Amino acid sequence: MNLTSKRMLQFVTVCAGFCALTAAAGLGGNPDPTTTWVTDSFEAPEGTNEQGIAEYRYTLTVDGGTVTTNYLWVAQGLDESKIVSDTTSAEYVGQRPMTADKNLVLELATEGNTLTRHVIGDGSVTGQTFASANVYVDTLIKFTPSEDTPTISNDVKVAVYVNANSNLVVYHGIEGPAVTNSVFTNISISPTNWYRLTIQMIYVDPLSVCKVYLNSELLTHENALGDDDDMFLTAAAGNTLSAVAFQGTGWVDELSVANGAYASAPAGILLTLSYNDTLGTVLTNGAPVANGGTVESGTFITIDAIDWYNVTNVLGVTYAGELDKNLATGVVSSATAATAEITFGPYSTGSFAMGEGTPDAGKVAAWAIANDVSEAAVAANAADWYDEYLLNLPEANGVTNTIAITSIAVGATEATVTVVASSTAVNFETINGTLNIYTATNLATGFNAEPVAVESLTFTENQNTNTVTVPLTAGSFIKAKVE
Repeated sequence: MNLTSKRMLQFVTVCAGFCALTAAAGLGGNPDPTTTWVTDSFEAPEGTNEQGIAEYRYTLTVDGGTVTTNYLWVAQGLDESKIVSDTTSAEYVGQRPMTADKNLVLELATEGNTLTRHVIGDGSVTGQTFASANVYVDTLIKFTPSEDTPTISNDVKVAVYVNANSNLVVYHGIEGPAVTNSVFTNISISPTNWYRLTIQMIYVDPLSVCKVYLNSELLTHENALGDDDDMFLTAAAGNTLSAVAFQGTGWVDELSVANGAYASAPAGILLTLSYNDTLGTVLTNGAPVANGGTVESGTFITIDAIDWYNVTNVLGVTYAGELDKNLATGVVSSATAATAEITFGPYSTGSFAMGEGTPDAGKVAAWAIANDVSEAAVAANAADWYDEYLLNLPEANGVTNTIAITSIAVGATEATVTVVASSTAVNFETINGTLNIYTATNLATGFNAEPVAVESLTFTENQNTNTVTVPLTAGSFIKAKVE
């Protein structure tokens, strides 16, 4: 069985096309449980900058006129794939396929051909069977969405690629026999991130099956085989792995083929993430972790709250990162298995530029959440919606919302002023602004810069009318303003 990671020529990154396993049934022997067959880190001294991949780990032996070679990597035609200096894979902070330096990677440029990495060092197709022990193919890759669904040959066992909507797709078998492309709509792939892709090959006589991990998270889908939704029937039969092959352009690092150790699911301490997924999402290296999902201790996470909410706390574990932000990042860790409880809360500090001022962000958030409007919508309509915000009315209700003084009753030392809002929906007890009274001794000099202190606020039954008492010594001219 061959493991083939194919990509169409227009793709920019390895495995944006597909990573596929092909059948080579009946070859090879049973692997030892501790055996590792491929550990290609591309690092020095075996790898050097600008080295053609066909020369990586290549040896030539001449014995009495007999020439023996071990082309581990076989490049066809005009293949220009080479090892290059690139440290970006160091950005991947989860458990990696290998413990290696992070200075060199394989840059693919297969020019429409197939670049093959043999699992057995003699260049044969002997391969290794997973009839009695699992075999893992593990690597760091970058994904780029595919414009078209790849054409996959009928000897492919399983394929992984990214569709035009940036969703991960697994091509595999289903009962019938038939094949399907299972789309993971909950996984959005970023073309700038490195991902760890692990394919675990399993033989359950007479079935050839596999499990797929992304960033050490086991993928599940309704099209999977059995009740657990995590084991995929292969498209083609066979239980032997002979080679890993790539086609297209892109980058790959730390390619491992083994049946244990780093190539298996992580053995580190796993932390369970608990959060309200209606209020935010959690990502590791661009891949989402669902509520109830797990990450390894020491993982760097990005917590993205919905509009008007901040990340308020991460409880139950050690969290070295940011809080009270809409988009927060940090590292979660614990010495033992634990639950990391992520909490969200509406904005409570700061201000939000809106209309004539920069009101309290907490008040703006409460108003926007109640009226189901986004931050972008409020920012775009700030001037038009400012009065609605101040009077705590729904946005864009089609009414000019104002207040007016409808009567002034003058007494010996004070004036009783009645202020009425143009909308009966206004509740002066719950407005976001403050009802202020300004006075002036004459209109030529204008109203005072500061509001006058009022002695009482009396609300009528429907509460869109407000009565205030103003001392006459403050001035004979009076205006009311909500601000």
